Amino acid sequence: MNKNGMNITDGAFLNLKNLQELLLEDNQLERIPSGLPESLRELSLIQNNIISITKNDTLGLMNLEILYLGWNCYFVCSETFYIEDGTFESLTNLKVLSLSFNTLIHVPPKLPNSLRKLYLSNTKIKTIGQEDFKGLVNLRLLDLSGNCPRCFNAPFPCTPCDGNAAIEIHPLAFQNLTQLLYLNLSSTSLRKVPSTWFDNMHYLKVLHLEFNYLVQEMASGEFLTKLPNLKILDLSFNYVKTEYSQYITLSENFSKLQSLKALHLRGYVFQTLREEDFRPLMVLPQLRTINLGINFIKQIDFTLFQRFPKLEIIYLSENRISPLVSDIRQTPTNGSSLQSHTIKRRSMDAKFDPHSNFYHNTNSLMKPQCTGYGKALDLSLNSIFFIGKNQFKGFSDIACLNLSANGNGQVFNGTEFLAVPQVKYLDLTNNRLDFDDNNALRELSHLEVLDLSYNAHYFKIAGVTHRLGFIQNLTQLKVLNLSYNSIYTLTEEKELKSMSLKELVFTGNRLDLLWNTKDNRYWSIFKCLRNLTRLHLSSNNLQNIPNEAFLNLPDNLTELYINNNLLNFFNWTLLQKLPYLLLLDLSGNELSSLTNSLSKSTPSLQTLLLSRNKIAHLPSGFFSEASHLVHLDLSFNLIKMINKSTLQTKTTTNLALLELGRNPFDCTCDIGDFRSWIDENPNVTIPRLIDVICASPGDQRGKSIMSLELTTCVSDTIAAILFFFTFFITTMVMLAALAHHLFYWDVWFIYHMCVAKIKGYRTLSTSQTFYDAYISYDTKDASVTDWVINELRYHLEESEGKNVLLCLQERDWDPGLAIIDNLMLSINQSKKTIFILTKKYAKSWNFKTAFYLALQRLMDENMDVIIFILLEPVLQHSQYLRLRRRICKSSILQWPDNPKAEGLFWQSLKNVVLTENDSRYNNLYVDSIRQY
Repeated sequence: MNKNGMNITDGAFLNLKNLQELLLEDNQLERIPSGLPESLRELSLIQNNIISITKNDTLGLMNLEILYLGWNCYFVCSETFYIEDGTFESLTNLKVLSLSFNTLIHVPPKLPNSLRKLYLSNTKIKTIGQEDFKGLVNLRLLDLSGNCPRCFNAPFPCTPCDGNAAIEIHPLAFQNLTQLLYLNLSSTSLRKVPSTWFDNMHYLKVLHLEFNYLVQEMASGEFLTKLPNLKILDLSFNYVKTEYSQYITLSENFSKLQSLKALHLRGYVFQTLREEDFRPLMVLPQLRTINLGINFIKQIDFTLFQRFPKLEIIYLSENRISPLVSDIRQTPTNGSSLQSHTIKRRSMDAKFDPHSNFYHNTNSLMKPQCTGYGKALDLSLNSIFFIGKNQFKGFSDIACLNLSANGNGQVFNGTEFLAVPQVKYLDLTNNRLDFDDNNALRELSHLEVLDLSYNAHYFKIAGVTHRLGFIQNLTQLKVLNLSYNSIYTLTEEKELKSMSLKELVFTGNRLDLLWNTKDNRYWSIFKCLRNLTRLHLSSNNLQNIPNEAFLNLPDNLTELYINNNLLNFFNWTLLQKLPYLLLLDLSGNELSSLTNSLSKSTPSLQTLLLSRNKIAHLPSGFFSEASHLVHLDLSFNLIKMINKSTLQTKTTTNLALLELGRNPFDCTCDIGDFRSWIDENPNVTIPRLIDVICASPGDQRGKSIMSLELTTCVSDTIAAILFFFTFFITTMVMLAALAHHLFYWDVWFIYHMCVAKIKGYRTLSTSQTFYDAYISYDTKDASVTDWVINELRYHLEESEGKNVLLCLQERDWDPGLAIIDNLMLSINQSKKTIFILTKKYAKSWNFKTAFYLALQRLMDENMDVIIFILLEPVLQHSQYLRLRRRICKSSILQWPDNPKAEGLFWQSLKNVVLTENDSRYNNLYVDSIRQY
């Protein structure tokens, strides 16, 4: 893997033992990851940077059935796509292999005979040998399009073979493809189609030969005699550059295609279509569709199509067919105009699927809703700006007629369509029609669907008539499309009238002006459409709907679309006027609230669409009141939480589809109620649940609500109990710690005093004094310890004169004996106890314990053994220390700041240690005490 690509380590998927489908598309991978699981059946590596495949890459994939490797190295790739010999040989279950859009220079050898579909389009293959497809007896589909392409006017980077040469295919290259059903040789620069290719293709049903140079081959057509079962033949865009032929020339061998159902001849480019030119096609018993679009045809004898026994779709869109007016002179057109016409291939589609065919559109030629009525004629995108009485002569059996985008601006008077009385579906979109005559289209007595969308030209012009009265004369009309006409006013009639109309599409008009609250003329515009069941009012700039206008809607409505407006309020109670309403679409508005009594307003409603609004809260009991809903769409709103009160229902819900994607959910523990509701209602489907994601808190942002770990969440009652319990424990611990800090030694002292009074005083194991003084100091303070060992001990034990024997913790304490026992023995076996005080030590446990024990000797033995040495100013406010200074001042020594006074300090300390404290008491205080 390169540093810019997706880092997939080898064996990353090996533990996924049951993995059957793996898509690694558009990830900049440079090779097939190794260690893929054996269970894999489909692998897609489209749009990566793979330029070579070896045997090791496919090792272990014996169960693989589908492998997509297209779009790895083509447009910006200068290297040759390498495939090691025998790479696919071990894939004995492989059925589909796609290597399209790679710089492959030959057909991969040793392909498995299990293959059913092989895609090799748009590679660099120039030659197909006799043995290239040997053994592929099960192949049903072969795509070789785009090899040695025809690049003229190509809307993508295109490199033809040298000299615009055609792909070289051996005459016997296809001899083993006995089961082939689909063959695509589009854009391979073919000039000839040898008939030997099809010697063994007895079952071929689809053959694509568009974007080649086969005008002469179409005139001879020997290969057509070998295709008895062919159903679809596409010979589009085989025109000769710069030529604009007068007629089309088709071989008599076209009559051999007895199974042909669809023939596509777009882009042949000729001027006139005559009956004699199509005679070879007229004998085809199964021909249903003939496609002659984009041929720049100017003249057609429409009666010739009556000679086809079963023709159902006649596609003549994007030609130059004009009105049948006798005095219009046909002006020859220079062939140079053809070069400016862009031939649109699949690559220019708005959404291109890399799996789809690159050279032909797989969509239906005409709307299925139109062709479903019967025989269809498409004359869209021509120049029929005027329709005369004989325009459609010869099409008396046409049921579906498309005349969209012809620039027609005439006023219909009821005579234009007399030649096509059977029309049931009429498409007049994208014209400039003016319906000033109420007799318009009256001759079409069977008309059921009329599409007049995008005819806004005259509706926008003030001062001209704006009429739609002709509608009431169309007694069989069921569907009327008036969308995107910018209708803002009508002349004379203020109401649309029809007793037959079932569906009206009024999208993209100006109901905001028609339903102006200050102008009530058009409030009942839809009232007389008595049998209307579907009404589309989307994209009408509606900011509000007057109550009176809503109440004048037809009572029989089952579907009402008011989406993509500007509504910030909707009066839900008005829905009571529509007792049969099943679907209400309010999506794409600015609604911020919902009703909490939906079932009372519209008990029949089953589908409610509210996406792309500003709803932030669902009212309590909403699901209970909407229990009859089957489909509810709340996606793309501002919903943060769905509370338990919202989800509670009194009866079983009928909800089957709930859409919630793209809402900013607050994923706290409160969302657990909604999660539980999802688990408890498995019949409710939430599409793309992965899009139902969290917006907060920060650590959950972007995660699906289904991925949240809610096991750590607890109920409010348990949370309250745990809080109070934790608070109680914490408070007690804090109080105990505070009491220990403030009163521990007092309690300890009182406890032992009480024990002593109850049990009596016990005699120590020895009352003999071994030491002159016990030194109590902060052993954790290194500087104090150093001072005691190196200064105090030296001056008292090793100085001249009478030496003093000291008891030191580090030197004289018995190891293994408890600290309190060692402390008691040290104090009781010493004549004096010297406390070396610092600020820190004066607050410590050791000092307080030792002080109480030394003080106990005064109480028990009437012996004052305490001496203080103050290394720092401590116990400034101690009453005991103040009293002791008055009674026995010499027992409190201050370490001097002046080094010259240290000798006096050591002499005074030695004197105090060697004499009794009571001999140094202040006589004034002693006498005062004795008097009492």
